[in-house]
Amino acid sequence: MKRHILAAAVTALSTSCLSMLQGLSPAAAAPAADRGRTVVTDPAARCASLAGVRVAAAAIGLPTRGAEVASASLDGADTAQGRPEFCLVRGTVRSFDPAAPDIAFQINLPTSWNGKSVQFGGAGFNGTVVTGLGVAPGFTNTDPAQGRPPIDRGYATFGSDGGTAVGNGPAGSFALNKEALANFSGESVKRTRDAAIDIVTRYYGERPGKQYYVGGSKGGHEGLVAAQRYGGDYDGVIAYYPAIENQAMVISWYRMWQAAYGRPGGYLDPARQRLVTDAVYRTCDGLDGAADGIISDVRSCDKAFSIASLRCPDGAGASDACLSAAQVRTMRTASSGYRFAFPLANGVTGIGRYPFLRGADLGMLLDGEGDAGAAGYLSLLDPVIRYLVEQDADGSLADFDYRKYEKRVRDLSGMLATTDPDIDRFTRRGGKLIIVQGTTDVLVPEEMVNAYYERMRARYGPSIRRFARYYVQPGLGHATGRFDLAWDSLTALDDWATRNKAPVNPVATDANPATENRTRPLCEYPLFPKYKGRGDVDRAENFTCAGH
Repeated sequence: MKRHILAAAVTALSTSCLSMLQGLSPAAAAPAADRGRTVVTDPAARCASLAGVRVAAAAIGLPTRGAEVASASLDGADTAQGRPEFCLVRGTVRSFDPAAPDIAFQINLPTSWNGKSVQFGGAGFNGTVVTGLGVAPGFTNTDPAQGRPPIDRGYATFGSDGGTAVGNGPAGSFALNKEALANFSGESVKRTRDAAIDIVTRYYGERPGKQYYVGGSKGGHEGLVAAQRYGGDYDGVIAYYPAIENQAMVISWYRMWQAAYGRPGGYLDPARQRLVTDAVYRTCDGLDGAADGIISDVRSCDKAFSIASLRCPDGAGASDACLSAAQVRTMRTASSGYRFAFPLANGVTGIGRYPFLRGADLGMLLDGEGDAGAAGYLSLLDPVIRYLVEQDADGSLADFDYRKYEKRVRDLSGMLATTDPDIDRFTRRGGKLIIVQGTTDVLVPEEMVNAYYERMRARYGPSIRRFARYYVQPGLGHATGRFDLAWDSLTALDDWATRNKAPVNPVATDANPATENRTRPLCEYPLFPKYKGRGDVDRAENFTCAGH
């Protein structure tokens, strides 16, 4: 009993001292609780008092010159939209190297706070402030099945530009600065988090009871950064289609782009693109028992469909009804695994097949006019090769060979990759991890994420289910697809992290307008939704999660 009384006294004294150090009265720093929430008194004045607040460099776990709040204003409640009153804070984490871009951030502090916070991940090359006002994990998909935005639920939320903004500079050019590249590799996750949590604590007088990270693609990569490198800071992470190995993806994109445009006759025009896609669906759509426009059993599809079946008899490709030998080679290259000339970080030796013969759209690989400069992959691989690998603004993709840059590629892989299965610090804290991947993702191929999860499973064995779930959604591509997944993953994560209630039989909803509200069981890898043989094919209850 004495120990408990002493602990309570120390806590009260700490809160009082914190308040005085921050220039706030103890009463203001400890708002009244209401139904399990913290309700800020006089929020307009309290919010305004944050303007100009500085966060000491010592409060941020990586080198900076501290952080500063540029503006803080109270945003009124929007009852029609369900948006509560909140304090909108904008500011910057000042780079340690004055030549590097600062990290611009936004923090949203609801007047009625649930005691938790959500950090949002970025996208692409970052460079644009993530407001933290969207739905988790940062989707534009606002289907009700996705759940309300975290700010609407009472979470304090925040995001940043990742410290890679270069004004009107070319995409990727930030990488010529070492600190900006380090931020892109994942250090911005820590710098943003530490500055934001300091400000959240100043506003409410207490730290969040739970800290979550949510993101997709680059943001999914950053979610795994949070779990692997800064696991002691987070209670939960949601990572959708995480871009876990930048160099592996870029090397493979370049290989496919070269196959399509660098060889005579390798390009497939729109008619032949449709020929391939239609043939794949004719062969594979019904392998899960339901002809529903989704290829769920992709492993059986690999065995059932051969691109050679579309080869013209003479190999010349004179008809829209068949492919030339060169076009067949392009599709084989694009849909087969690739082994690297040397291992990347954490012993990664290759990358699995891309899903172009599993139902994925060919538009990222092939444009509509045969213009190599218009191919979707080019906009992503060119900046990486030019600025990250070659480190030359005047660099070129012409005759690029990653093997000539072995040391640089290895170094970049070591910086950027989130393929380390060791998340011990995260699990010791009690952290929970949810990973979601789609079968038709042509940027982050499912097999790459599968391989990472298998490495985790090899490390942790059956105990992995105490802290991780990995779901694979058929028909989902990179944030969209024939099945546009909507699922309230934040509620699932929060229930798991706060009540130890792990997700059980989650249901995925399709947000596409033409097929809106059809549902499927969201199956854990390596299972897939298989039709039971009777009932409405648009209802999840008529499917079961099956394996091979």
